[in-house]
Amino acid sequence: MSDLFFPDAGLDLEAVEADQVSRKIRARGGNMMMVEVFFKAAAIGAEHRHPHEQLCYCLGGEFVFTVEGESRTLKTGDSVYVPPTALHGALCVVEGRLLDIFTPQREDFLTAYK
Repeated sequence: MSDLFFPDAGLDLEAVEADQVSRKIRARGGNMMMVEVFFKAAAIGAEHRHPHEQLCYCLGGEFVFTVEGESRTLKTGDSVYVPPTALHGALCVVEGRLLDIFTPQREDFLTAYK
């Protein structure tokens, strides 16, 4: 696969939590990574923190997203910025998808691809 183009047919869908949450690394290069995350209704993205900056865009569904104790409902078209080391997580209210962009890349996501 080219280092510049990422056709969907060549991307692996990775189970994060069996039958609840899965993800595809959509593109990556330089210091950036874009990941699509698929959630079933009632799935939880457990609270966690990491040193990466993160942008999260709601492609569909409805989520209660929490950053450093502040919670908001995200619906299709809404976005959130997660600063480095901020505690954050999400509860999927209506089955949906999030598009996450990280800088630097999440090396921990790449272990399955090495």
